[in-house]
Amino acid sequence: MSRPDVSVLIVTYNSSHVIGDCLSALGSDHEVIVYDNASSDETVTLIEETFPHCSVTAGDLNLGFAGGVNKAAAQATGRNIMLLNPDAVISAADVRILAETVASTHGGIVAPLIRTDDVRVAAAGRMPTAWAMASHYFGLSRLARGRRGLQGHYLLPSDIGDDLVAVDWVTGACLMVDAETWRRVGGLSERWFMYAEDIEFCWRVGRSGGAVLIQPRARARHLVGSSSNTMTKTNSAWVLNLYEFYRADLARSGLQRLWWGLVVGAGLAFRALVFQVQSLRNPAGGYSRSAREFAHHSRAVFGSLTTSSDGR
Repeated sequence: MSRPDVSVLIVTYNSSHVIGDCLSALGSDHEVIVYDNASSDETVTLIEETFPHCSVTAGDLNLGFAGGVNKAAAQATGRNIMLLNPDAVISAADVRILAETVASTHGGIVAPLIRTDDVRVAAAGRMPTAWAMASHYFGLSRLARGRRGLQGHYLLPSDIGDDLVAVDWVTGACLMVDAETWRRVGGLSERWFMYAEDIEFCWRVGRSGGAVLIQPRARARHLVGSSSNTMTKTNSAWVLNLYEFYRADLARSGLQRLWWGLVVGAGLAFRALVFQVQSLRNPAGGYSRSAREFAHHSRAVFGSLTTSSDGR
């Protein structure tokens, strides 16, 4: 048999409510490898019975996102590796567009334009420096209008046009890289159970000389947080892992590490205050819950400043 052009890697965990749409959209044109992180629902049975062309491995333990992806990647035979969340939907035609684009990047990463329920930010952006985080959380990025210096950790939809967009990171919910680059940089880091591993992977690919691009001609849909029915918006692991990544890999001094925590904690608190004011004006708008979530994340960041004692 000829080598497949794309190996699609999917990690599932209690994903029976979303995996059907994901696999149906892909069709059977690509090698699809699913690693299941010890689901307690019918995810594995559903895939085996409904999508027999897919290779599915039922793990005994929940290895987290990166651990599951790396297990699936060990089985991949395609020229290109594509990560895809079980709650993300992309068509076979759009996968082909990504593969065509990857071929021209010379060791880079390409992601589609991803539509989510939250259209306020794009699932891509700049590395989480203190400035990029401050620009996002204090609203400075809304003044960017194409000026990279003001763009935040998350790009805004207005930052993305009809042509390829060079960014620093894209979400692991849907991205493609050639298999040689994947293996050369070592796949995903398993130092976190979940969150930040996609940004850190993009950072390593960028350091190796590869571009990180959004291809707007390819489109995908992502139901954020729906890949596991146990996810909650008050989980602060995403920002704490981001902080650990910054401290270990991006910061050049202890002062920069401290400054990042202070800036991001204050930015999250500022967002909480904004949402709290909005909740007073519109009690039925759900702003009060958002205020509580941002306040929770702010306290988590400030708390990490007092508990970190290793100087990093």
